[in-house]
Amino acid sequence: MSTQRIVFEENEERVKITIPLERQTMFWALYTTMLIAWIVGSIWGLSVVAGYIRAGDFGFDGVYLYAYFLILLTVAAIWFQIGRKVWKQWQYFSSTREILFFYPDRLIVRRPFSLLGVTDGYARQHISRFSMDSKLNCPAFDYGNYRIPVGMTLPPEEGEALISEINNRFYANIPEEIEEDDY
Repeated sequence: MSTQRIVFEENEERVKITIPLERQTMFWALYTTMLIAWIVGSIWGLSVVAGYIRAGDFGFDGVYLYAYFLILLTVAAIWFQIGRKVWKQWQYFSSTREILFFYPDRLIVRRPFSLLGVTDGYARQHISRFSMDSKLNCPAFDYGNYRIPVGMTLPPEEGEALISEINNRFYANIPEEIEEDDY
């Protein structure tokens, strides 16, 4: 077992682990399609609203006009949240590497994509030892009730070697937990 493709860089402040990933084409294509649909829908929606405002003829007056704008703002807020989620997932699946930064008090997991990318931070005192996730067949750690996978496209041998290296470096004094049976 070796971690030849995985790069470890160390300095006095942190340890940086760079994990190469293969692009998951199906998910990337799905989120690219959803992102394009969201952008086109946003442009269409803005042009329709701009046309109504320019025309000035809303078809109703008074309280109904306020209710109409309230509904419009609610739909816009929901549409914006959907766009943020799709944008984040698109960046996640567009990345070709994953970087783990081990600081004394936190772990930062970054999936860079050019100047963009997804970054998540975790407090080290709440992170469990790394182990192989049986469902995703990749390295993962528990953060409270959440299971956080890393290096999802690594071959199992490299994943096991990475788990061993991380656990020996950072979690050597923490005993392995006994796995509970799933109900």
